[in-house]
Amino acid sequence: MADIRAMKRHERTNAILAVKAKRKNRKPYDVEADGLVIGIGPGVCLIADGGEPRLCHTEISVAPGDRVEIRHEKVTAIAERRTTLSRTDPGNPHRERVIAANLDVVVIVAAIADPPFRPGLVDRYLIAAARGGVQPVLCITKIDLADPANAADLYRSAGVPVVCCSIADGRGIDELSGLVAGNLAAFVGHSGAGKSSLLNVLASEEYARTGAVSAGTGKGRHTTTAPRLYELRNGARIIDTPGIREFGLGTVSAAEVIAAFPEFREFVCRFRDCRHREEPGCGVFAAVETGRIARARYASYLRLVDVTS
Repeated sequence: MADIRAMKRHERTNAILAVKAKRKNRKPYDVEADGLVIGIGPGVCLIADGGEPRLCHTEISVAPGDRVEIRHEKVTAIAERRTTLSRTDPGNPHRERVIAANLDVVVIVAAIADPPFRPGLVDRYLIAAARGGVQPVLCITKIDLADPANAADLYRSAGVPVVCCSIADGRGIDELSGLVAGNLAAFVGHSGAGKSSLLNVLASEEYARTGAVSAGTGKGRHTTTAPRLYELRNGARIIDTPGIREFGLGTVSAAEVIAAFPEFREFVCRFRDCRHREEPGCGVFAAVETGRIARARYASYLRLVDVTS
């Protein structure tokens, strides 16, 4: 009888050791699949994993472009993000919200008219792009309504790639298509600037609902309500984001503001921590005085850096 009890104890011990060994060799999170986040909603996200997109629950804050691990139709982990584009959460000014992740390009879509061109908003997006490590492109739309030359020249002289487009007559569409081909890009900008319309033209089909500017307010109607990723035939993957009227940056350092003004880099200042105002030996201020830096850009810089003071 004692021998039988000893044998059973030995069998139980071996079984426990086998379970522990199995657990030790198990993959982290017991991953069933991984995939790309292509859409988000409250507590859920849409995942592309090679087959039909699947709807998964998530308690983790995810963004289109995220690579995630899934178990039992629930997101269990996010892979390290290569780049990000983020803004202040409209519902909580002390919290940052990631709009899109792992971008190669952020296309800042700004209408030259209807709604009017807003350089201050463009500059805020440039700061967000520089902070997140994303290459910006400025796309000026509705050029059939007004001449974009002054705005385009202002940003080209600052070293920002610029493409001018018209949905009405097709100008600039091929150039924009070439810029995003093979890249993961996000379309961002003011409500009514034409982000979804551009996506539809590039995709040659009706991917996203579009709308006009409100006649009563002069502001764009929100036609995209949540960011969503679309794949195009030229290899581009485009994240269409909801139009905004304000773009909060939260806490921004002076260095982060300066990073969005690449034209400042070639001018040397006497002091390493120069704020580029009227400090002695400021190369940037001297360049403004001699016309080598556009006064409009410098004025925008001062407005933004004042926020960090």
